[in-house]
Amino acid sequence: MPPISAFLLKIKIPMMPPLRMKNQNLLHDLIPFCGNCCYADIADGSTTSPALPSTVGLRISGVGNVPLPISDHHVSEIKKRAIKKEGHGEVYGIDANKIKILNPKWDESLKKLVETVAYKLGVNPSHLTAELDGLMCMEKGGYIERKNGDEDVMGSLLIQLPSKFSGGELTIYNPAAEDDDQDEEESFKFTLGAGEEAAYSCHFACRFSDCEYEMAKLRSGSRVLLRYSLHYKQVGANEIPTAGVVNECRTLFEESLMGLPPADRMVLIPLMKEYDGLTIVNSGIKALSSAHRRKAEALKAAGADWELLIVNAKLEHSCGYGDHSDDTSIVNVFDESGSLVTEEMSWLTETIDFSSIEHDDGMLIALDNEYVCVSNWGACKSRSGTYDSKQTYQSTFLLSYDPEFETELKCLGGNEEVAEVCKKIVETRDYGLLDRLLPVVEAKEKSKFDVKSCQILLQMLIKSRKNAASRVALASKILSGLTSSEEPDELLYDTIIDAVEKLGRDELGESIEALLNVASRKKNKSIDFFLKRMEFALKLNTRMVGGADLNYLEAATNDLSRHANTYSSKVSSTAIVSKIMNMIATYNDKDLTNAVEACLNFFHRGTAYQSLQTMMDRTHLLKQLLATNKFGSLQSSLVEFAADFARRTANFYRHDVKVTLEGERKDMFIQAAAFLIEFGTQHDFDRFGKWSIRYLDLFSDFINAVLDTSGQELLRDILNKCLLQYSITDVDTSISSWTVRKPEEPDVLPTPSLHVKKVFELYPNVVQTVDKDKRLPLHYAADSSTASFEVVMEVFKAYKDAASIRDPMTGLFPFQLAASNDNVESSFSLLLANPNIVSSGINVSDRKRKRSSSA
Repeated sequence: MPPISAFLLKIKIPMMPPLRMKNQNLLHDLIPFCGNCCYADIADGSTTSPALPSTVGLRISGVGNVPLPISDHHVSEIKKRAIKKEGHGEVYGIDANKIKILNPKWDESLKKLVETVAYKLGVNPSHLTAELDGLMCMEKGGYIERKNGDEDVMGSLLIQLPSKFSGGELTIYNPAAEDDDQDEEESFKFTLGAGEEAAYSCHFACRFSDCEYEMAKLRSGSRVLLRYSLHYKQVGANEIPTAGVVNECRTLFEESLMGLPPADRMVLIPLMKEYDGLTIVNSGIKALSSAHRRKAEALKAAGADWELLIVNAKLEHSCGYGDHSDDTSIVNVFDESGSLVTEEMSWLTETIDFSSIEHDDGMLIALDNEYVCVSNWGACKSRSGTYDSKQTYQSTFLLSYDPEFETELKCLGGNEEVAEVCKKIVETRDYGLLDRLLPVVEAKEKSKFDVKSCQILLQMLIKSRKNAASRVALASKILSGLTSSEEPDELLYDTIIDAVEKLGRDELGESIEALLNVASRKKNKSIDFFLKRMEFALKLNTRMVGGADLNYLEAATNDLSRHANTYSSKVSSTAIVSKIMNMIATYNDKDLTNAVEACLNFFHRGTAYQSLQTMMDRTHLLKQLLATNKFGSLQSSLVEFAADFARRTANFYRHDVKVTLEGERKDMFIQAAAFLIEFGTQHDFDRFGKWSIRYLDLFSDFINAVLDTSGQELLRDILNKCLLQYSITDVDTSISSWTVRKPEEPDVLPTPSLHVKKVFELYPNVVQTVDKDKRLPLHYAADSSTASFEVVMEVFKAYKDAASIRDPMTGLFPFQLAASNDNVESSFSLLLANPNIVSSGINVSDRKRKRSSSA
């Protein structure tokens, strides 16, 4: 629902439905008549009212010059020449034609005063004039009973000249504000400086004619007042303004302001121009133009107890190709008298919202399009750039706020301000302040509880003696008020568990579920985020003895699979693995199969960006999980890991691998290789084989680490499945790293099978050792379509008898395996090494056919 739009008021929360304006221009129509029914002030320049000369130069025909404060002698002279009594007792009047003001500055000062009177009464100052009716003199015991004003004029202005007296209080009644629901009518009492103050300065009081007034008895001394009639002349106006009209307008405005929620009791009015700071310091609100002053006075009238400030601010509007942004800042803040209060009101810097919003909604700042800023800021002060341009605007704003709700308004500055209030609440156990704060937190996204605030408030409730229902209601609101930009830490989670134990799982379950289901809080978070939630769920279920476990663990597990950011590098993978294993050890009696699978799947999904360290941590996790014997064979996870490890090896930094193979974690690297050999595919073996022979130094470190850590069996399997299939001269291998260089001697280039020879040097008997499938290395070499002739021959030369041994998997001799893989040269060479195997193979076949035919 739109706020007060005709003033372009920036009211931060739309008004409640009962206070909806009838139309967008209502307040525009009310501006001329939104004021007070009466007003009184000192006229010495110390307030926003102008100063009247204290040396008046009063002269009365027949009396002569009258010094002020008036003496008893001059009072007697006035009494002699008074033409009528104004009230009861010692109250006498002198006609205007008998009075002269000799001070030449009086008329100009009076003009400014009448202008102020117009602002205070809510009428246009250009239409208001004052006409002197006469002088009134009162002595001790004099008083005026309640009476009406002259209906032919808009109102009256009383100027009390410097006088020394006590008592004589002026009371003005506003019958237009009478309410059937109230026993007392609206009235205003003014002392007009009774006592010492009145002796040195002029005072004034003004009112509409439909307001009645009275003066109490003067207890001592005497006073002199000038009485002026206020005339309102506007072309085309059929009626003059009255207190009734002003009251109706002010009431509508006032109800709109009072109907705002506490955290929205602030309005900001753009003046669309900049007033110089020095001018404001010198004149305060009086520096404003007539139109702007009327807006200020309307705000003061409607928000009688509100503070009015003048704010100078700056906007830098930047725009480029398809993008634009606004950067706003407060330059200075002044009170209505012009005093600089920027430092005292520093909280406004974060509270005032200069956001760009649609102009049709009557908001403060708007954009007609992304390139041009609308006129709420007035004319552009400077402009730079063409396509990437920056426009600077500086303008003055009227700001009015309700100081009764300053605490709520300060909280609009953000979580830090809210935290300060929370700290105060806990220190003082002020539940009333908490009740004031919660609606702000609920309504304002910017003003939420941080983790610490949420924790200390819940802790206070746990220890509170308030009834359970009240504590549950407050705890639920506190949990829902946690900012979505923060996740509970361990201390807050523990406090939530304490609250559940104290107040009940059913009572707080919905609030906890709502907290955990905030989408923005879960999006793109690291695995550590979800592990904390899992641990919270497990701890909660453990503490809640009896009853079914709450489903928060399942929710956290599902969220890990759906929302976790696999590319985050903020959390150490070592710490993650440690946390997973600690969780398993701590909650040994819980079924964590799904949670563990989600963690393993998380690592698998993030393979593309995982470092060597992360792969080693994954290896460590899988090894420990297998050791627990709680999660089965982990077959699918190990198959995924084998493929991931083979794929990532080519991206590991050479230095990192070397440090790992030569350091304390070489066992994890070799364990990863063992997982690869056991659970990988031929595609994985090929990838790993190409990587392992790329550099001589890494290859040497690797095969030595295999022997040191795992033994000959793994080295044999790596040779059979990964190394025999490739040669040193393949395109992915760094030939230079394998080349032997000696001073003053030609470089010795590596042979294609040099890597195989180096394995044989470390493990000579490997060529004669069968694996679990009873196959020899020659069987693997001959059976590979990528193995080079040199590699096959290297294996053959190391153990020639293998050429006569059939492959147990296929029943073929090595020369036949080579031929089936189009390695003709290798097949022929193996056949030449033992030609007898051909006839042996034929004889066997013939005998089988003969037995078959005879049968």
